[in-house]
Amino acid sequence: MSTRPLLLALCCCSIASAADFAAWTHRQTVRVTQPGLTRLELETALLDASRTTGGAPFHDLRIINPAGVETPYIIALPRVIRPEQLQAAAFKATLNPTATVLEFQPPTNETISEVTLFTGASDFIKAASLEASNDGTTWQTLANGEVLCRKDNSTRLSIPFPPAPWTHFRVTVDDSRGARVVFTRAEVRRELPELRTVPQPVTIRSRKEEAGATRLTLDLGSANILLGTLWLRTPEPVFQRDTALLSMRSRLFRLQHEGRSIEDIDIAAHQLATTREIELVVKNGDSPPLRIDSIEATRHPVPVVFQADAAGEWQLFIGNAQASEPRYDIAGLSDKLRDANANSVTASAVGANSTFRKTATAPEVGELGAAIDVSAWSFQRPVQFKEAGVIELELEPEILARAANDLHDVRVVRDGRQIPFLAIKPGVEREIDLSFAEVRDEKKPSQSQWDITMPFPNFPANELLLDSPTPLFMRTLSVTEQHDTEQGHFERILGTANWQRKPGQTTQTFHLPLYTAPRAGTIQITTDNGDNAPLQITSVRAVHPVVRLLFRVPDTAPVFICYGNRRATHTRYDLQLVRREFETATKVSATLGDEEKLPGYEAARDGSIGKSSPWLWAALALVVGALLWVVAKMLPKQPAN
Repeated sequence: MSTRPLLLALCCCSIASAADFAAWTHRQTVRVTQPGLTRLELETALLDASRTTGGAPFHDLRIINPAGVETPYIIALPRVIRPEQLQAAAFKATLNPTATVLEFQPPTNETISEVTLFTGASDFIKAASLEASNDGTTWQTLANGEVLCRKDNSTRLSIPFPPAPWTHFRVTVDDSRGARVVFTRAEVRRELPELRTVPQPVTIRSRKEEAGATRLTLDLGSANILLGTLWLRTPEPVFQRDTALLSMRSRLFRLQHEGRSIEDIDIAAHQLATTREIELVVKNGDSPPLRIDSIEATRHPVPVVFQADAAGEWQLFIGNAQASEPRYDIAGLSDKLRDANANSVTASAVGANSTFRKTATAPEVGELGAAIDVSAWSFQRPVQFKEAGVIELELEPEILARAANDLHDVRVVRDGRQIPFLAIKPGVEREIDLSFAEVRDEKKPSQSQWDITMPFPNFPANELLLDSPTPLFMRTLSVTEQHDTEQGHFERILGTANWQRKPGQTTQTFHLPLYTAPRAGTIQITTDNGDNAPLQITSVRAVHPVVRLLFRVPDTAPVFICYGNRRATHTRYDLQLVRREFETATKVSATLGDEEKLPGYEAARDGSIGKSSPWLWAALALVVGALLWVVAKMLPKQPAN
């Protein structure tokens, strides 16, 4: 096709002026040898650096010409359209003594790559051959010794072949070794232009067996890969499994018939994998887990097309989560530019942008917050970081234990003023090993109890992980803690759960959720064994959620985090208005220094604040006395005798 009209249209498009690219993390140099319409396939390293969060894929890409001017472009993503199944015309079945001959035609003159037969029969395996013709007289064999079957919930009634514009088809089904099968109709698959793919390495990073399913974590080596097809490599001779990958659901199977293997072990994904690691779920049902030796995959290249107005070194910038989606005039020409003739160019390796600054990725938030007097707080710790920008601080469990459950008493402070912050719960959890000891009670011989030592009181655990070598059991476990207060002794239930294991089941860690976090330094797990041998537990771990704070600083002057003041009011920061911008900004990691006690700690210890304060008891006594006086006044007076 001629590209002259396209070139004129591109030349008339307006282009943006050069911008400050300090917010972009990566860059690549492209050498253009001659002006004109130019095409470049983006490398996986460049795709991996993209940080788009919604909108069109890779919209943080910017192309800059040698004069420093931003140039419009299109991302020519392949148009993934599923092949269309068409009802075959003129379907006719002829019965021979040892075969059934099926003849049919495509409804239109199309390129066909597969025929599919339909039948209501079940539990059969048939050998078949496929022939094709362009005149209905001269036939060419496309497939011989193919197997058609419906057995054990596995169905194969399709015969694929190299795409070609055939006008007549003939399928001969061998009936010499079994009962005849009645086929009622046929469909043909209209082939679309083949999408180009290249091999994509895949590593099985982890494998987790669950009840009825295998979960495989696959490492693609890069994020933002436009996956093509995946193949499972397994030595299992016969199997059938349903799988889930991204949003695709597929059924894979393999059968053996008369020394011939029939299989369908590919997953046609044709989707963008936005993360480097993806999960493949293989549903085993009641069958043993499927052995999977390796996985092979392909990906679709991602080309970019732009009008090069000059030869020389061009720059590609990518990796900015804050970048807005560009609105280029040439977007309306995408369909024409996708397949237009264009010059190819060479590119250097993708590297870090030397002008990148983390501070450029976050919005301006103005001055520090309101003034604060931290004398009522109990603890503070210095926040340590090496550069300005959006600081990301993960709160240690000790801080979560000393702070209020909703963190309303946490403050980030500099020079007597608050630094507004956001509390983020990214959904990440940490594990910690716990020491434990089994306790025997002679008065309760059927009961097993374990005393679990927490790292410290108020540890923010939300789950316990238990391991046991016992092969067969069914128990109800209870997690409790003991409290001794001035009001007396009481027991608090933290969680209960049923745990069972049958012979042959894979030994798996048991997840015991907690209703509420423990307060005590020691908690108990108890269960009644009935008339069975005692349950054995070999390890106990606690799981706690990760909480991070995000705040911005203009320099590296000292910053402190204060906590431990249950009377503190809840914070109301305007930072919530730019929450998304803060979450997507490039972060500066921070750590914490040693804990220091503030005046509020001594006040809590001497009882001037807190639940055990004598002033509190005096106030309660006064209130009770006043209430008794009011009640006495309201009672009717007894008549005199």
